[in-house]
Amino acid sequence: MMAGYFKKRKFIKHGKEWLHHARLCRHLREDVVPPQALEPLDRAEAELKAAIAQNDPAKIEASSGTVHKAISILMPPKSFASFRENLEVFVVAIAVAMAFRTYCLQPFKIPTGSMQPSLYGIHYEAVNEKGLFDMVPLKFAQWLIFGRTYVEETAQMPGVFQRTHQFRRSSDGDTEEAYLINGQTFYIPVGLPVVVNNGVEVVTGQILARGYRITGDHLFVNRVRWNFLKPRRGEVMVFRTDGITIPDLTEQTHYIKRMCGLPNESISINEPNLLVNGIAVTEPASIRRNTEKFPGYSGYCLGEGPKARFIQSTSDVLILGPKKYLALGDNTHNSLDGRYWGPVPAENLVGPAMVVYWPISRRWGWIQ
Repeated sequence: MMAGYFKKRKFIKHGKEWLHHARLCRHLREDVVPPQALEPLDRAEAELKAAIAQNDPAKIEASSGTVHKAISILMPPKSFASFRENLEVFVVAIAVAMAFRTYCLQPFKIPTGSMQPSLYGIHYEAVNEKGLFDMVPLKFAQWLIFGRTYVEETAQMPGVFQRTHQFRRSSDGDTEEAYLINGQTFYIPVGLPVVVNNGVEVVTGQILARGYRITGDHLFVNRVRWNFLKPRRGEVMVFRTDGITIPDLTEQTHYIKRMCGLPNESISINEPNLLVNGIAVTEPASIRRNTEKFPGYSGYCLGEGPKARFIQSTSDVLILGPKKYLALGDNTHNSLDGRYWGPVPAENLVGPAMVVYWPISRRWGWIQ
């Protein structure tokens, strides 16, 4: 008795679902097909409604099949239907992701060491020898979690190892130092610890330098915040380099620095202090930890050489106009920043850096 009751409920529910599909089919096709083409669907619907009213499972099943056939005539199944559906889902997902990236959160990779120790670009750590976690398959897990890869440079021939202190930029953006063996030039990434002394005799295959290559911090930039709130001193700012033209600066790309100067301010540096309108800045904490030389920080320093066109001496004062901002690296001893190329226009601002999402390190999480 109870089993028959639930069976009838199942058939009635199934029949109502087909009535829903029939109504949807009519709404989609009634404007593009002649009225007589809809007559088989109308008859099939009426038959199914009567079967449901009679509470007859056999008639409901038969009438549902009739409705299915009528719908198939009006809306014949497309070839590769499953592939089409998956492709549509994929395209929509990509569109949503691109829109989110464009208007909300944009991923960004730290390219250099100008923001150390707050944020790191690609850098190297010393290691005594290759370990278990540096071998397949564990090395993939180590890279996936910590962004760390064991690398080593070996001698390509026997001879005397000689460092030249000459540098070049590699195809992937790393700076490399040239070294000689028997007059042949080879290169070692700058920062990779060299484990042999200059002028010693080496043999083919001998390890010259080894260590961990740590990928730069990957973070998200909040593209929404500065549309509603004014930029604040101390925020980590991402901006476009459009219109900034000096040697060694890549145009039409993105840079990341600390926002140190706001519109209509006068900026100067009296090492290790940053001066705003002649007064040393002590707030916020992101500025103070640099001026007070917290561990890893060395204070704000003056620009060096003729390229430092704006702040090269304690007497230099950079006056920011309306909608102009000053960007300085936390590691000003090794940073190409506003001391060299001046203020950043407001229209170049992208947004404040929000969170480091990869790799896992002591900097992982919200950016200070």
